[in-house]
Amino acid sequence: MAKKKLSARAARRASDRDAEKLTRDLERLALLEPGHTPARAIVLDAASQVEVAARAIPCPRCRGLFRVQDHTAETLDGVRLRVATVVCSTCGAGRQLYFRLGAAALN
Repeated sequence: MAKKKLSARAARRASDRDAEKLTRDLERLALLEPGHTPARAIVLDAASQVEVAARAIPCPRCRGLFRVQDHTAETLDGVRLRVATVVCSTCGAGRQLYFRLGAAALN
């Protein structure tokens, strides 16, 4: 037996549910990428590279560019990290990116 055709409203609601599910999955997947959690902090050589590196990471929702709102040094779980608070310039999603400064090489 054939399925009943969805009304316009039901089709729109189904599409909205699918979009929300995709966004939720992309957010969960982003937590596995480097820099999105303190445990997966990106290692950099200097603090001056934090904002440049944060702007180079694409938004996991829409692949847009991040705009750095704030850049602070924090101690999380006994580890000194640089935390960049960013907002996507396309979709407006906000998040925090984590960076760890590597030890300077001595000559």
